[in-house]
Amino acid sequence: MKMKLFATAAIMALGLAACGGGEPAPAEPTPVAEAPAPAPEVTPAATTEIGAAPADIPAFMKMRHDNYEDIGKNMKVLQDNMKLDAPDMAAVTAAATKIKGYADQMATWFPAGTGPESGIKTEAKAEIWTDRATFDAAVVKLQEESGKLAAVTDAAAFKAQFPVTGGTCKGCHDKFRQEDK
Repeated sequence: MKMKLFATAAIMALGLAACGGGEPAPAEPTPVAEAPAPAPEVTPAATTEIGAAPADIPAFMKMRHDNYEDIGKNMKVLQDNMKLDAPDMAAVTAAATKIKGYADQMATWFPAGTGPESGIKTEAKAEIWTDRATFDAAVVKLQEESGKLAAVTDAAAFKAQFPVTGGTCKGCHDKFRQEDK
């Protein structure tokens, strides 16, 4: 990871020097702090403003579905680690950080036109749009709890916070998700 960051910095410095902009690259590499696990990629569709219908509704809904699938995969990593006496904290941190990144984007995943009225199969209930204040509050709660989970550094804190975060997910599923049949 450090090597990739150094290589990227070196390439950028060479690019700036070739363009005649910026300072010349230093002779000695500058140490780079280890970056945290990468947040989920933000696709152009995920940046749609709240309330604005995306240009390509089917692609947007697929992106949303794929993001939730990835959240599920990361929750499975956390659930599996809950069962261990000594959880793999590197795996826990990576999965929790990814979930937190998705939670931070989630409010933009439900613009007008991307619900059941679209005619496209979705597990999102109409209540997301008809009771938006409750949905938005649930998203904020998930952001808070997933932030706490991403910040844990030891097994005891993980085992205390994971059920709380999972309960937040369940609360939203109970009210706003139609189970696929």
